[in-house]
Amino acid sequence: MRLGLPALSVFVLGSLVAAPIVAPPAFAQSVKADYDKKTDFTQYKSFVFKPGTDAPTPFAQERIVAAIGDQLKLRGMTAGAGTADLEVFTHVKLSTEKRMDVTSFGYGGYAGWGGWGGGFGTSSVMVTDIPMGTLMVDLVDTKTNQLVWRGIASDTLSTNPTPEKSEKRINKAVSKLFYKYPVPPAKKK
Repeated sequence: MRLGLPALSVFVLGSLVAAPIVAPPAFAQSVKADYDKKTDFTQYKSFVFKPGTDAPTPFAQERIVAAIGDQLKLRGMTAGAGTADLEVFTHVKLSTEKRMDVTSFGYGGYAGWGGWGGGFGTSSVMVTDIPMGTLMVDLVDTKTNQLVWRGIASDTLSTNPTPEKSEKRINKAVSKLFYKYPVPPAKKK
């Protein structure tokens, strides 16, 4: 019986690996809404804005108020002066979320005389602060003084948006938010 040297095999376990261990979250506008199911929302014909927690700039607050007013008008309501069927409260909160990106690089070893050998690897972690903005809209019935609808929209914030981009993002978020309102927009004639 002839004994030979074990065959030398090279196994490449990985050549270049650059995959995030923690997948970054998809930062898209997130909207949620809840309402009192016993309420007949078709009874509301007017609305008025009341003080809440304003946006950090008066320009952003004006855009938010205009976008909400437009959505309520699309649903057959008019802006009231003084008293109205619904009081609208807006609350804006700015925060920061952390995102971790982990990158690994390396290659595997090989089978040799003494078993498994060779190979190296390294990993790096990058933590990024993501600015977030949250808009909460409360609609309160003025007769009962009860909350009847609440909508919350969250999105990432641009660091230096133009006024046009800011307005477009606010309009998009408020439009998505009021898509969940029980009364759909009136049909265009």
